[in-house]
Amino acid sequence: MIDLAIARREVGLAPAGQFVADFGDLFDQQGENALNRDGSGRHVTASCLVFDPDAESVLLNHHGKARLWGQFGGHLEPVDDSLRAAARREAEEESGLTGLSWVSPTPIDLHVHDLSTAFGSCTRHFDVVFAAAASVSESPSVSAESLDVAWFRLDELPDDLMPDLPSRLPGLYRAAADAFGNHA
Repeated sequence: MIDLAIARREVGLAPAGQFVADFGDLFDQQGENALNRDGSGRHVTASCLVFDPDAESVLLNHHGKARLWGQFGGHLEPVDDSLRAAARREAEEESGLTGLSWVSPTPIDLHVHDLSTAFGSCTRHFDVVFAAAASVSESPSVSAESLDVAWFRLDELPDDLMPDLPSRLPGLYRAAADAFGNHA
């Protein structure tokens, strides 16, 4: 399981933004419980925006509980030794793609969002967003947590995206492409 020092370090590598202080407060108030879905209704999650820089497309998950399209992600599990590892695991489990060609070494974004009652005891997610590259020629598969998984061009996104994702997605895509470009 990820320890608090590793989580703090990874969050500290994210771009400066409006949620940095929220993560610090969560870690200070809850300590290790911030990394455990059973520790509190408010906890850290890891997600991954899978994109194809050549096709200017993103691979999205039609989430079963939310009934909306979004990036892949979820709770931290005991097998995860870092937030990055959790994001990779979630992307591979939920997309059916294995061996993603690249996963960003640091987060591309931090986000905090409240959840509907469909999420049970989870009330607020403190999401650490990573990026991964794949090709639109790769065929994803639908997991038990998803209604669908599909590639979308940035100029042809579905209408039913997660709240505020329509405004965030162009910036997330640019951050992912920039991180990938710096890697190459």
